Amino acid sequence: MAISKTDDLFKLIKSLTKSEKRTFRLFAERIKSSGELLYMKLFDLMDKQKKLDEASIRIKLGNLSPVKYSNAKRHLYEQILTSLRMLNKSKQSNIQLREYIDFVYILYGKGFQLQALKVLQKAKKLALDHHHDFNLITILELEKLIHSRHITRTETRPIQALTQQSSEKIDTLANRVKLSNLKMLLHRFYIINGHVKNEEEAKEVRQFFKEQLPLIKNETLGQMEKILLYQSHVWYYYILNDFENCYKYALKWVQIFQEYDELQTRDINLYLRGYHYLLTCAYNLKKHKLYAQYHGELESFRKSNYARFDRNTQVLSFLYTHSGRLNLHFLNGNFKEGVKSIKTTLARLDRYKDSLDKHKIMIFYYKIAWMHLGNREPDKAIKYLNYIFDMTNVSLRMDIQAYARLMFLMVHYELENYNFLPSLIRNYHAFFIKKDLDNKVQTCFLQFFKEIIKAPILDRKKVKEKFLTKLQALENNQYEQRAFLYLDSISWLRAKIENRSIGEVIRERNA
Repeated sequence: MAISKTDDLFKLIKSLTKSEKRTFRLFAERIKSSGELLYMKLFDLMDKQKKLDEASIRIKLGNLSPVKYSNAKRHLYEQILTSLRMLNKSKQSNIQLREYIDFVYILYGKGFQLQALKVLQKAKKLALDHHHDFNLITILELEKLIHSRHITRTETRPIQALTQQSSEKIDTLANRVKLSNLKMLLHRFYIINGHVKNEEEAKEVRQFFKEQLPLIKNETLGQMEKILLYQSHVWYYYILNDFENCYKYALKWVQIFQEYDELQTRDINLYLRGYHYLLTCAYNLKKHKLYAQYHGELESFRKSNYARFDRNTQVLSFLYTHSGRLNLHFLNGNFKEGVKSIKTTLARLDRYKDSLDKHKIMIFYYKIAWMHLGNREPDKAIKYLNYIFDMTNVSLRMDIQAYARLMFLMVHYELENYNFLPSLIRNYHAFFIKKDLDNKVQTCFLQFFKEIIKAPILDRKKVKEKFLTKLQALENNQYEQRAFLYLDSISWLRAKIENRSIGEVIRERNA
Protein backbone atom coordinates (compact mmCIF):
# COMPACT_ATOMS: atom_id res chain seq x y z
CA MET A 1 0.00 0.00 0.00
CA ALA A 2 1.47 3.33 -1.07
CA ILE A 3 1.06 6.47 1.04
CA SER A 4 1.54 9.86 -0.55
CA LYS A 5 3.07 11.82 2.32
CA THR A 6 5.01 11.28 5.51
CA ASP A 7 2.40 13.56 7.04
CA ASP A 8 -0.27 10.90 6.41
CA LEU A 9 1.66 8.39 8.49
CA PHE A 10 2.34 10.94 11.23
CA LYS A 11 -1.35 11.85 11.48
CA LEU A 12 -2.31 8.17 11.67
CA ILE A 13 0.12 7.60 14.54
CA LYS A 14 -1.07 10.69 16.38
CA SER A 15 -4.68 9.55 16.06
CA LEU A 16 -3.98 6.33 17.98
CA THR A 17 -5.29 5.98 21.51
CA LYS A 18 -3.14 4.55 24.31
CA SER A 19 -4.85 1.16 24.02
CA GLU A 20 -4.36 1.15 20.24
CA LYS A 21 -0.66 1.91 20.63
CA ARG A 22 -0.31 -0.84 23.24
CA THR A 23 -2.07 -3.31 20.94
CA PHE A 24 0.15 -2.32 18.03
CA ARG A 25 3.34 -2.86 20.04
CA LEU A 26 2.13 -6.33 21.10
CA PHE A 27 1.17 -7.05 17.50
CA ALA A 28 4.61 -5.95 16.23
CA GLU A 29 6.56 -8.04 18.76
CA ARG A 30 5.76 -11.21 16.83
CA ILE A 31 8.33 -10.19 14.18
CA LYS A 32 12.00 -9.96 15.04
CA SER A 33 13.81 -9.33 11.75
CA SER A 34 15.97 -6.22 11.30
CA GLY A 35 13.54 -4.79 8.77
CA GLU A 36 10.67 -4.98 11.21
CA LEU A 37 12.79 -3.46 14.00
CA LEU A 38 13.38 -0.52 11.66
CA TYR A 39 9.67 0.23 11.21
CA MET A 40 9.16 0.04 15.01
CA LYS A 41 12.01 2.47 15.52
CA LEU A 42 10.33 4.78 13.02
CA PHE A 43 7.08 4.39 14.95
CA ASP A 44 8.74 5.32 18.26
CA LEU A 45 10.45 8.37 16.76
CA MET A 46 7.21 9.70 15.25
CA ASP A 47 5.21 8.89 18.36
CA LYS A 48 7.52 11.04 20.51
CA GLN A 49 7.33 14.08 18.24
CA LYS A 50 4.65 16.69 18.85
CA LYS A 51 5.29 18.28 15.45
CA LEU A 52 6.63 16.33 12.49
CA ASP A 53 10.37 16.82 11.98
CA GLU A 54 11.29 14.46 9.18
CA ALA A 55 14.92 15.62 8.93
CA SER A 56 15.51 14.68 12.57
CA ILE A 57 13.85 11.29 12.08
CA ARG A 58 16.03 10.43 9.08
CA ILE A 59 19.20 11.34 10.97
CA LYS A 60 18.21 9.14 13.93
CA LEU A 61 17.48 6.28 11.54
CA GLY A 62 21.05 6.50 10.21
CA ASN A 63 20.35 8.47 7.03
CA LEU A 64 18.66 5.63 5.18
CA SER A 65 18.52 5.69 1.42
CA PRO A 66 15.30 7.20 0.05
CA VAL A 67 14.11 3.75 -1.07
CA LYS A 68 14.67 2.10 2.34
CA TYR A 69 13.10 5.04 4.14
CA SER A 70 10.06 4.94 1.85
CA ASN A 71 9.73 1.17 2.36
CA ALA A 72 9.90 1.58 6.15
CA LYS A 73 7.11 4.17 6.07
CA ARG A 74 4.92 2.05 3.84
CA HIS A 75 5.46 -1.05 5.96
CA LEU A 76 4.69 0.82 9.18
CA TYR A 77 1.51 2.27 7.69
CA GLU A 78 0.31 -1.19 6.62
CA GLN A 79 1.14 -2.79 9.97
CA ILE A 80 -0.72 -0.10 11.94
CA LEU A 81 -3.81 -0.60 9.78
CA THR A 82 -3.56 -4.39 10.14
CA SER A 83 -3.33 -4.02 13.92
CA LEU A 84 -6.33 -1.67 13.99
CA ARG A 85 -8.29 -4.08 11.82
CA MET A 86 -7.66 -6.92 14.28
CA LEU A 87 -8.53 -4.71 17.24
CA ASN A 88 -11.82 -3.51 15.75
CA LYS A 89 -13.16 -6.67 14.13
CA SER A 90 -15.06 -7.63 17.29
CA LYS A 91 -16.52 -4.11 17.51
CA GLN A 92 -17.38 -3.56 13.86
CA SER A 93 -19.46 -6.18 12.14
CA ASN A 94 -18.42 -5.06 8.65
CA ILE A 95 -14.76 -5.87 9.41
CA GLN A 96 -15.69 -9.27 10.86
CA LEU A 97 -17.83 -9.93 7.81
CA ARG A 98 -15.05 -9.26 5.31
CA GLU A 99 -12.79 -11.56 7.31
CA TYR A 100 -15.37 -14.35 7.00
CA ILE A 101 -15.45 -13.80 3.24
CA ASP A 102 -11.63 -13.99 3.13
CA PHE A 103 -11.79 -17.29 5.06
CA VAL A 104 -14.28 -18.65 2.54
CA TYR A 105 -11.94 -17.91 -0.37
CA ILE A 106 -9.06 -19.60 1.48
CA LEU A 107 -11.07 -22.72 2.38
CA TYR A 108 -12.55 -22.98 -1.09
CA GLY A 109 -9.12 -22.65 -2.64
CA LYS A 110 -7.96 -25.62 -0.57
CA GLY A 111 -10.89 -27.71 -1.74
CA PHE A 112 -12.90 -27.56 1.50
CA GLN A 113 -16.25 -26.62 -0.08
CA LEU A 114 -18.45 -27.78 2.83
CA GLN A 115 -16.32 -25.93 5.37
CA ALA A 116 -16.52 -22.80 3.18
CA LEU A 117 -20.33 -23.12 3.14
CA LYS A 118 -20.43 -23.32 6.96
CA VAL A 119 -18.46 -20.07 7.20
CA LEU A 120 -20.77 -18.51 4.60
CA GLN A 121 -23.77 -19.32 6.81
CA LYS A 122 -22.14 -17.44 9.70
CA ALA A 123 -21.34 -14.57 7.37
CA LYS A 124 -24.89 -14.50 6.00
CA LYS A 125 -26.42 -14.34 9.49
CA LEU A 126 -24.08 -11.50 10.45
CA ALA A 127 -24.85 -9.60 7.23
CA LEU A 128 -28.61 -10.01 7.73
CA ASP A 129 -28.47 -9.01 11.41
CA HIS A 130 -26.52 -5.83 10.63
CA HIS A 131 -28.03 -5.05 7.21
CA HIS A 132 -24.76 -5.20 5.26
CA ASP A 133 -26.59 -5.67 1.99
CA PHE A 134 -23.70 -5.14 -0.42
CA ASN A 135 -21.63 -7.77 1.39
CA LEU A 136 -24.68 -10.01 1.51
CA ILE A 137 -24.79 -10.08 -2.29
CA THR A 138 -21.16 -11.24 -2.35
CA ILE A 139 -22.00 -13.96 0.18
CA LEU A 140 -25.05 -15.17 -1.77
CA GLU A 141 -23.11 -15.25 -5.04
CA LEU A 142 -20.29 -17.22 -3.40
CA GLU A 143 -22.83 -19.66 -2.00
CA LYS A 144 -24.42 -20.10 -5.44
CA LEU A 145 -21.00 -20.58 -7.04
CA ILE A 146 -20.05 -23.41 -4.65
CA HIS A 147 -23.43 -25.15 -4.99
CA SER A 148 -23.34 -24.90 -8.78
CA ARG A 149 -19.84 -26.29 -9.22
CA HIS A 150 -19.76 -29.05 -6.62
CA ILE A 151 -22.01 -31.78 -5.25
CA THR A 152 -22.88 -30.31 -1.85
CA ARG A 153 -25.82 -32.69 -1.04
CA THR A 154 -28.10 -29.71 -0.57
CA GLU A 155 -31.87 -30.11 -1.06
CA THR A 156 -33.68 -28.28 -3.86
CA ARG A 157 -35.76 -26.00 -1.61
CA PRO A 158 -32.77 -24.22 0.00
CA ILE A 159 -31.35 -23.63 -3.49
CA GLN A 160 -34.63 -22.05 -4.61
CA ALA A 161 -34.71 -19.87 -1.48
CA LEU A 162 -31.14 -18.82 -2.17
CA THR A 163 -31.89 -17.67 -5.71
CA GLN A 164 -35.06 -15.87 -4.60
CA GLN A 165 -33.21 -14.11 -1.79
CA SER A 166 -30.50 -13.06 -4.21
CA SER A 167 -33.04 -11.64 -6.70
CA GLU A 168 -34.88 -9.68 -4.00
CA LYS A 169 -31.66 -8.25 -2.63
CA ILE A 170 -30.54 -7.17 -6.11
CA ASP A 171 -33.80 -5.21 -6.51
CA THR A 172 -33.26 -3.54 -3.13
CA LEU A 173 -29.69 -2.58 -3.95
CA ALA A 174 -30.67 -1.33 -7.40
CA ASN A 175 -33.10 1.10 -5.73
CA ARG A 176 -30.46 2.13 -3.24
CA VAL A 177 -27.88 2.83 -5.95
CA LYS A 178 -30.37 4.86 -8.02
CA LEU A 179 -31.35 6.96 -5.02
CA SER A 180 -27.78 7.47 -3.82
CA ASN A 181 -26.88 8.55 -7.38
CA LEU A 182 -29.70 11.09 -7.29
CA LYS A 183 -28.50 12.43 -3.94
CA MET A 184 -24.93 12.76 -5.22
CA LEU A 185 -26.02 14.48 -8.45
CA LEU A 186 -27.97 17.04 -6.42
CA HIS A 187 -24.98 17.53 -4.14
CA ARG A 188 -22.75 18.08 -7.18
CA PHE A 189 -25.28 20.50 -8.64
CA TYR A 190 -25.21 22.52 -5.41
CA ILE A 191 -21.40 22.61 -5.28
CA ILE A 192 -21.26 23.96 -8.84
CA ASN A 193 -24.28 26.29 -8.80
CA GLY A 194 -25.24 26.91 -5.17
CA HIS A 195 -28.80 27.99 -4.36
CA VAL A 196 -31.06 29.17 -7.14
CA LYS A 197 -30.84 32.91 -7.77
CA ASN A 198 -33.82 33.45 -10.07
CA GLU A 199 -36.86 31.74 -11.57
CA GLU A 200 -34.90 30.53 -14.60
CA GLU A 201 -32.46 28.62 -12.38
CA ALA A 202 -35.37 27.27 -10.31
CA LYS A 203 -37.00 25.85 -13.46
CA GLU A 204 -33.70 24.23 -14.39
CA VAL A 205 -33.45 22.53 -10.97
CA ARG A 206 -37.07 21.32 -11.10
CA GLN A 207 -36.52 19.83 -14.54
CA PHE A 208 -33.25 18.24 -13.43
CA PHE A 209 -34.90 16.62 -10.40
CA LYS A 210 -37.88 15.40 -12.43
CA GLU A 211 -35.57 13.74 -14.98
CA GLN A 212 -33.24 12.16 -12.41
CA LEU A 213 -35.81 10.91 -9.86
CA PRO A 214 -36.05 7.14 -10.43
CA LEU A 215 -39.45 5.50 -10.94
CA ILE A 216 -39.74 3.60 -7.66
CA LYS A 217 -42.80 2.57 -5.69
CA ASN A 218 -42.42 3.94 -2.17
CA GLU A 219 -44.08 0.88 -0.61
CA THR A 220 -41.25 -1.32 -1.98
CA LEU A 221 -38.51 0.70 -0.30
CA GLY A 222 -36.62 -0.48 2.76
CA GLN A 223 -35.50 1.75 5.60
CA MET A 224 -32.22 2.89 4.04
CA GLU A 225 -33.84 3.47 0.64
CA LYS A 226 -36.48 5.68 2.27
CA ILE A 227 -33.77 7.69 4.00
CA LEU A 228 -31.94 8.18 0.69
CA LEU A 229 -35.20 9.32 -0.89
CA TYR A 230 -35.76 11.81 1.95
CA GLN A 231 -32.15 13.02 1.65
CA SER A 232 -32.63 13.66 -2.06
CA HIS A 233 -35.74 15.74 -1.38
CA VAL A 234 -33.94 17.66 1.36
CA TRP A 235 -31.17 18.60 -1.07
CA TYR A 236 -33.68 19.43 -3.81
CA TYR A 237 -35.70 21.83 -1.66
CA TYR A 238 -32.57 23.19 -0.01
CA ILE A 239 -31.21 24.24 -3.42
CA LEU A 240 -34.60 25.83 -4.22
CA ASN A 241 -34.59 27.78 -0.92
CA ASP A 242 -37.89 26.06 -0.12
CA PHE A 243 -37.24 25.49 3.56
CA GLU A 244 -40.81 24.52 4.44
CA ASN A 245 -40.61 21.41 2.25
CA CYS A 246 -36.96 20.90 3.13
CA TYR A 247 -37.99 20.85 6.81
CA LYS A 248 -40.77 18.33 6.07
CA TYR A 249 -38.37 15.80 4.53
CA ALA A 250 -35.61 16.41 7.09
CA LEU A 251 -38.19 15.57 9.77
CA LYS A 252 -39.14 12.35 7.92
CA TRP A 253 -35.42 11.51 7.78
CA VAL A 254 -34.96 11.92 11.53
CA GLN A 255 -38.24 10.22 12.43
CA ILE A 256 -37.37 7.00 10.58
CA PHE A 257 -34.19 6.77 12.68
CA GLN A 258 -36.24 7.27 15.82
CA GLU A 259 -38.81 4.69 14.73
CA TYR A 260 -36.12 2.04 14.20
CA ASP A 261 -33.51 2.29 16.97
CA GLU A 262 -31.16 -0.14 15.26
CA LEU A 263 -30.71 2.41 12.43
CA GLN A 264 -28.95 4.69 14.90
CA THR A 265 -26.40 1.95 15.54
CA ARG A 266 -26.01 1.16 11.84
CA ASP A 267 -25.30 4.73 10.75
CA ILE A 268 -25.13 7.18 13.63
CA ASN A 269 -23.53 9.83 11.42
CA LEU A 270 -26.48 9.84 9.04
CA TYR A 271 -28.79 10.36 12.03
CA LEU A 272 -26.75 13.36 13.14
CA ARG A 273 -26.82 14.79 9.60
CA GLY A 274 -30.59 14.51 9.62
CA TYR A 275 -30.70 16.64 12.76
CA HIS A 276 -28.31 19.12 11.15
CA TYR A 277 -30.70 19.74 8.26
CA LEU A 278 -33.67 19.83 10.61
CA LEU A 279 -31.91 22.57 12.58
CA THR A 280 -30.84 24.40 9.41
CA CYS A 281 -34.45 24.54 8.18
CA ALA A 282 -35.84 25.57 11.57
CA TYR A 283 -33.22 28.33 11.74
CA ASN A 284 -33.93 29.64 8.25
CA LEU A 285 -37.67 29.58 8.94
CA LYS A 286 -37.13 31.38 12.27
CA LYS A 287 -38.97 28.61 14.15
CA HIS A 288 -37.43 29.49 17.51
CA LYS A 289 -39.23 26.99 19.73
CA LEU A 290 -38.73 24.11 17.30
CA TYR A 291 -35.07 25.03 16.87
CA ALA A 292 -34.51 25.03 20.63
CA GLN A 293 -36.35 21.70 20.92
CA TYR A 294 -34.34 19.94 18.20
CA HIS A 295 -31.05 21.39 19.37
CA GLY A 296 -31.81 20.18 22.90
CA GLU A 297 -32.55 16.70 21.53
CA LEU A 298 -29.25 16.70 19.61
CA GLU A 299 -27.28 17.86 22.66
CA SER A 300 -28.93 15.18 24.80
CA PHE A 301 -28.25 12.43 22.25
CA ARG A 302 -24.62 13.51 21.96
CA LYS A 303 -24.11 13.53 25.71
CA SER A 304 -25.65 10.10 26.33
CA ASN A 305 -23.92 8.39 23.37
CA TYR A 306 -20.54 10.13 23.21
CA ALA A 307 -18.66 7.18 24.69
CA ARG A 308 -19.40 5.07 21.60
CA PHE A 309 -18.58 7.78 19.04
CA ASP A 310 -15.61 7.17 16.75
CA ARG A 311 -13.46 10.07 15.54
CA ASN A 312 -15.72 10.90 12.58
CA THR A 313 -18.81 10.98 14.78
CA GLN A 314 -17.04 13.12 17.39
CA VAL A 315 -16.16 15.66 14.70
CA LEU A 316 -19.68 15.71 13.25
CA SER A 317 -21.28 16.03 16.67
CA PHE A 318 -18.95 18.95 17.44
CA LEU A 319 -19.86 20.69 14.18
CA TYR A 320 -23.59 20.34 14.60
CA THR A 321 -23.90 21.04 18.34
CA HIS A 322 -21.47 23.98 18.51
CA SER A 323 -22.73 25.57 15.31
CA GLY A 324 -26.22 24.99 16.66
CA ARG A 325 -25.38 26.77 19.92
CA LEU A 326 -24.14 29.84 18.05
CA ASN A 327 -27.24 29.86 15.82
CA LEU A 328 -29.50 29.59 18.86
CA HIS A 329 -27.91 32.75 20.27
CA PHE A 330 -28.38 34.48 16.89
CA LEU A 331 -32.07 33.53 16.82
CA ASN A 332 -32.56 34.87 20.33
CA GLY A 333 -30.46 37.97 19.75
CA ASN A 334 -28.40 36.91 22.76
CA PHE A 335 -24.92 37.94 21.60
CA LYS A 336 -23.58 38.48 25.12
CA GLU A 337 -24.15 34.84 26.07
CA GLY A 338 -22.97 33.76 22.64
CA VAL A 339 -19.59 35.43 23.13
CA LYS A 340 -19.13 33.47 26.36
CA SER A 341 -19.41 30.19 24.41
CA ILE A 342 -16.75 31.14 21.83
CA LYS A 343 -13.79 30.05 23.97
CA THR A 344 -15.06 26.46 24.21
CA THR A 345 -15.88 26.34 20.50
CA LEU A 346 -12.40 27.57 19.55
CA ALA A 347 -10.79 24.95 21.81
CA ARG A 348 -12.78 22.17 20.09
CA LEU A 349 -12.03 23.69 16.70
CA ASP A 350 -8.32 23.44 17.48
CA ARG A 351 -8.73 19.83 18.66
CA TYR A 352 -10.47 18.73 15.47
CA LYS A 353 -8.79 21.04 12.92
CA ASP A 354 -6.92 18.18 11.23
CA SER A 355 -10.25 16.44 10.57
CA LEU A 356 -12.11 19.51 9.29
CA ASP A 357 -12.10 20.92 5.79
CA LYS A 358 -11.29 24.60 5.44
CA HIS A 359 -14.76 25.80 4.52
CA LYS A 360 -16.25 24.42 7.77
CA ILE A 361 -13.59 26.29 9.74
CA MET A 362 -14.39 29.39 7.69
CA ILE A 363 -18.06 29.20 8.66
CA PHE A 364 -17.15 29.07 12.36
CA TYR A 365 -14.92 32.13 11.97
CA TYR A 366 -17.74 33.94 10.20
CA LYS A 367 -20.23 33.15 12.98
CA ILE A 368 -17.73 34.20 15.65
CA ALA A 369 -17.07 37.51 13.85
CA TRP A 370 -20.81 38.22 13.68
CA MET A 371 -21.20 37.30 17.36
CA HIS A 372 -18.57 39.88 18.34
CA LEU A 373 -20.10 42.53 16.08
CA GLY A 374 -23.55 41.85 17.56
CA ASN A 375 -22.04 42.19 21.05
CA ARG A 376 -20.70 45.65 20.18
CA GLU A 377 -17.11 44.38 19.89
CA PRO A 378 -16.30 45.23 16.24
CA ASP A 379 -12.56 45.35 16.95
CA LYS A 380 -12.61 41.67 17.99
CA ALA A 381 -14.50 40.69 14.83
CA ILE A 382 -11.62 41.91 12.62
CA LYS A 383 -9.34 39.05 13.69
CA TYR A 384 -11.76 36.35 12.47
CA LEU A 385 -12.68 38.18 9.28
CA ASN A 386 -8.99 38.40 8.43
CA TYR A 387 -8.72 34.63 8.95
CA ILE A 388 -11.45 34.25 6.31
CA PHE A 389 -9.74 36.60 3.86
CA ASP A 390 -6.55 34.55 4.19
CA MET A 391 -8.43 31.43 3.04
CA THR A 392 -8.09 32.36 -0.62
CA ASN A 393 -7.94 28.74 -1.78
CA VAL A 394 -11.35 27.79 -0.37
CA SER A 395 -13.57 28.05 -3.43
CA LEU A 396 -16.62 26.17 -2.14
CA ARG A 397 -17.79 28.99 0.12
CA MET A 398 -17.08 32.12 -1.91
CA ASP A 399 -20.47 33.33 -0.68
CA ILE A 400 -19.03 33.49 2.85
CA GLN A 401 -16.04 35.41 1.47
CA ALA A 402 -18.48 37.93 -0.02
CA TYR A 403 -20.55 38.45 3.13
CA ALA A 404 -17.41 38.58 5.27
CA ARG A 405 -16.35 41.60 3.19
CA LEU A 406 -19.68 43.29 3.76
CA MET A 407 -19.34 42.61 7.48
CA PHE A 408 -15.84 44.11 7.32
CA LEU A 409 -17.38 47.35 6.02
CA MET A 410 -19.88 47.29 8.91
CA VAL A 411 -17.03 46.77 11.38
CA HIS A 412 -14.98 49.71 10.10
CA TYR A 413 -18.07 51.90 9.96
CA GLU A 414 -18.72 51.15 13.64
CA LEU A 415 -15.08 51.88 14.43
CA GLU A 416 -15.48 55.19 12.52
CA ASN A 417 -12.64 54.34 10.14
CA TYR A 418 -14.37 56.35 7.41
CA ASN A 419 -11.19 57.16 5.47
CA PHE A 420 -10.54 53.45 5.10
CA LEU A 421 -13.93 52.65 3.55
CA PRO A 422 -13.68 54.10 -0.02
CA SER A 423 -10.75 51.86 -1.05
CA LEU A 424 -12.44 48.83 0.54
CA ILE A 425 -15.68 49.52 -1.36
CA ARG A 426 -13.82 49.74 -4.69
CA ASN A 427 -11.89 46.54 -4.01
CA TYR A 428 -14.95 44.62 -2.88
CA HIS A 429 -17.05 45.76 -5.84
CA ALA A 430 -14.33 44.44 -8.18
CA PHE A 431 -14.11 41.21 -6.14
CA PHE A 432 -17.87 40.57 -6.41
CA ILE A 433 -17.84 41.07 -10.17
CA LYS A 434 -14.74 38.92 -10.69
CA LYS A 435 -16.17 36.06 -8.65
CA ASP A 436 -19.70 36.51 -10.08
CA LEU A 437 -21.02 36.99 -6.55
CA ASP A 438 -22.90 40.27 -6.89
CA ASN A 439 -26.61 40.19 -6.01
CA LYS A 440 -29.15 42.91 -5.33
CA VAL A 441 -28.57 42.91 -1.55
CA GLN A 442 -24.79 43.16 -1.92
CA THR A 443 -25.10 45.93 -4.54
CA CYS A 444 -27.55 47.82 -2.33
CA PHE A 445 -25.33 47.50 0.73
CA LEU A 446 -22.23 48.67 -1.14
CA GLN A 447 -24.18 51.66 -2.44
CA PHE A 448 -25.25 52.42 1.13
CA PHE A 449 -21.64 52.68 2.29
CA LYS A 450 -20.73 54.85 -0.69
CA GLU A 451 -23.46 57.33 0.21
CA ILE A 452 -23.17 57.23 3.99
CA ILE A 453 -19.50 58.22 4.08
CA LYS A 454 -20.16 61.15 1.73
CA ALA A 455 -23.27 62.41 3.52
CA PRO A 456 -23.06 65.19 6.14
CA ILE A 457 -23.40 63.90 9.70
CA LEU A 458 -26.92 65.37 10.07
CA ASP A 459 -28.11 63.63 6.89
CA ARG A 460 -26.80 60.18 7.74
CA LYS A 461 -29.96 59.06 9.50
CA LYS A 462 -31.97 59.79 6.34
CA VAL A 463 -29.50 57.76 4.26
CA LYS A 464 -29.85 54.84 6.67
CA GLU A 465 -33.64 55.03 6.58
CA LYS A 466 -33.65 55.15 2.76
CA PHE A 467 -31.53 52.03 2.45
CA LEU A 468 -33.42 50.26 5.22
CA THR A 469 -36.58 50.65 3.12
CA LYS A 470 -34.74 49.27 0.06
CA LEU A 471 -33.42 46.27 1.97
CA GLN A 472 -36.83 45.53 3.49
CA ALA A 473 -38.31 45.45 -0.02
CA LEU A 474 -35.62 42.98 -1.11
CA GLU A 475 -36.33 40.81 1.93
CA ASN A 476 -39.67 39.85 0.37
CA ASN A 477 -37.96 38.57 -2.79
CA GLN A 478 -37.60 34.78 -2.38
CA TYR A 479 -34.36 34.76 -4.38
CA GLU A 480 -32.76 37.41 -2.18
CA GLN A 481 -33.76 36.01 1.20
CA ARG A 482 -30.58 33.97 1.67
CA ALA A 483 -28.54 37.16 1.76
CA PHE A 484 -30.35 38.14 4.96
CA LEU A 485 -29.76 34.67 6.45
CA TYR A 486 -26.02 35.09 5.93
CA LEU A 487 -25.89 38.70 7.15
CA ASP A 488 -28.70 40.40 9.04
CA SER A 489 -28.10 43.80 7.49
CA ILE A 490 -31.65 44.95 8.26
CA SER A 491 -31.28 44.45 12.02
CA TRP A 492 -27.87 46.15 11.89
CA LEU A 493 -29.27 49.21 10.06
CA ARG A 494 -32.26 49.47 12.39
CA ALA A 495 -29.91 49.30 15.36
CA LYS A 496 -27.87 52.19 13.90
CA ILE A 497 -31.00 54.27 13.20
CA GLU A 498 -32.58 53.67 16.62
CA ASN A 499 -29.30 53.73 18.55
CA ARG A 500 -29.96 50.27 20.00
CA SER A 501 -28.07 46.99 20.07
CA ILE A 502 -28.52 44.45 17.27
CA GLY A 503 -29.70 41.93 19.85
CA GLU A 504 -32.53 44.20 21.01
CA VAL A 505 -33.71 44.70 17.43
CA ILE A 506 -33.61 40.96 16.68
CA ARG A 507 -35.56 40.10 19.81
CA GLU A 508 -38.18 42.68 18.90
CA ARG A 509 -38.44 41.45 15.29
CA ASN A 510 -38.81 37.84 16.43
CA ALA A 511 -41.30 38.53 19.21
